[in-house]
Amino acid sequence: MSSVPGEPATSAGDVRLVRSADGTRIAIERVSRSGPALVMVPGATNPRGAWAGVAHRLADSFSCWLMDRRGKGDSTDTQPYALEREYEDVAAVVASVEQPVTLAAHSSGAICALGAALGGLSLGGLVLYEPPWPVRGPNPGVARLDEVEEHIRRGDRDGALELALRVLVGYTSEAVAELRRTPLWHVRSALAHTWPREVRALERLPRTVDALAAIDVPTLLLRGELSSPALSEATAAIAATIPSATVVELPGQGHAALALAPHLVADAIRSWSA
Repeated sequence: MSSVPGEPATSAGDVRLVRSADGTRIAIERVSRSGPALVMVPGATNPRGAWAGVAHRLADSFSCWLMDRRGKGDSTDTQPYALEREYEDVAAVVASVEQPVTLAAHSSGAICALGAALGGLSLGGLVLYEPPWPVRGPNPGVARLDEVEEHIRRGDRDGALELALRVLVGYTSEAVAELRRTPLWHVRSALAHTWPREVRALERLPRTVDALAAIDVPTLLLRGELSSPALSEATAAIAATIPSATVVELPGQGHAALALAPHLVADAIRSWSA
């Protein structure tokens, strides 16, 4: 087993475990082998499979690697939790695959990608789908995190996920119902317990994104036409700060296009990278 962060620790077919700086094992899965590397990082309650629909549509253009964040899927976990450890996880994964690497990340995973990029990570490009940077100030839904955790303590993970989606991300009842009809719903509800710790960590980020001006790689910002004002404003602020950023709006979508419209996400990435 490797003792060097960034080197594969174990390998089993197309799935391997990469050792992060604090010893946490981060699972990554290679799902295609055409073109440059594309490492795909999911959001809060998603395992690596959240990007699978997009990766399938990009299989002829990229060597796609799907990543399980710490505490999710096949990755291990280490306490205490901190966003900085997730930045290190992303850096270790990127260092473990063929170079150059484009990093694609959704929601809080996009915050982890930004943190890794600010840490000096060498990248060929960044694709960021609605990073929830708190440029508006505290997320009002934080006041109900205790309620989310109470649902989890009672064993009501579906209720916890629905409440969190509504109060933290701004999902409508219709959007929640649509997501419930997908196979990803039950996977996400099983990981609902990992969301509150990430939200609390995000709330400690600075309110300005000025530091992101130091990111000097081509960057694609994706936002949904129907996403909440907070997510749209955060995406716009980041796009205005990173010097080489491009913004693409996904028509008819909100924060869940990875699950509901993966073809739109794939098309945007392919067009941008061409």
